[in-house]
Amino acid sequence: MSLKANDPDQYLTDTIDYTEQATGQGGRWTDARSMREEFGIAPYDREAFEYPNVVPNALEHTWDAGRNQDAGGTDFLATGKPGCGKSTFGLSWSVRLLEVNEEKVVWRGSTSRSEWLPLAPWTTVLVPKGVDVSAELVPKNPRHDALEVDLKDMVREVKRYEDPVQVNRQLLEPGQFHVLYPDPRMKGCQWVYEEAPERTYEAPGDDRGLFDREDPLNHWWFAYVLARVEKGPNDFQSLILDEIGDIAPEAARSDQFATYQKVELLRDTFVDARKYGLSLFAFGHSERDIHNLIRHKIRWRISMPGSANPTSKNDVIGMDSVPMDNDMASRYDIGECLPFTEQNFERKVRWDDIPAPHDRTLSVDLEVRG
Repeated sequence: MSLKANDPDQYLTDTIDYTEQATGQGGRWTDARSMREEFGIAPYDREAFEYPNVVPNALEHTWDAGRNQDAGGTDFLATGKPGCGKSTFGLSWSVRLLEVNEEKVVWRGSTSRSEWLPLAPWTTVLVPKGVDVSAELVPKNPRHDALEVDLKDMVREVKRYEDPVQVNRQLLEPGQFHVLYPDPRMKGCQWVYEEAPERTYEAPGDDRGLFDREDPLNHWWFAYVLARVEKGPNDFQSLILDEIGDIAPEAARSDQFATYQKVELLRDTFVDARKYGLSLFAFGHSERDIHNLIRHKIRWRISMPGSANPTSKNDVIGMDSVPMDNDMASRYDIGECLPFTEQNFERKVRWDDIPAPHDRTLSVDLEVRG
């Protein structure tokens, strides 16, 4: 449905440019409603789930927890093989977070992956100041040429940030979907760490701090989570960590970049994140790809289709028991998954497809000026 821009009833439409978040005016469709209408997603129905402590508890964020509900932020780790639908599930979950909580949703931007593109028309992209940003659409077929694009032409808005603290305090908007790209200069990261004196980790050398501009780009995310926990604001926000194994791999060691120490830092901020309204939703190929320090802190798990779900507590680090005694998920189709906690599992949760606008990948280059 579409109406002309001067139509007095335009607020009734699902036109992206006229949503509540796009215009700042109430009484219009929210971004979440616009997304649902675009992709044919039915409204959220809490009664569709058998166990309130599994999916509803993870999704519905509140400070006033009732029965079968946790107060504050939540989390999960969804694992499955490539092509099992993790990214589409992540997009669907993001839409639900916006719909149910009207909170700030942040997708971890990657320079080489762009599974968020189906939501590009509603997206605010955040990139660091002082960094030249270029982008191109890369075809699957290497014989075809890449297409240079301007991010501003693909998304609702592009914002520049100074440091992780400014991202959280000034640039994120409730009810909106954001894609955040890390700063290769690590600007403000060491300062955030030094502003949290109770968090002490061994630096890799006397001539540098825990964070340094020579660090791998993914290390920026450790400081980002710390900044959100230490500096706020303490309202509800969800961070979608696609391919968390790239950030906190099981193979992390105490190297010249203090990778292991930063994994320890993420572990220690994980529990505090819940208290301050930050939810961390992680996706990976396998449990064993993600560092055990992080897995110990995650309360929800999701088995994606095509891989066997765990049937023993020995299969899941961080849980004293699992409620399944036989494999179901390996027989599921794409678009179905099995979420569970230590107490219950929700059999065969389904979600709607959110198709990509094309079959190309967005590659983003972040080049430091000077």
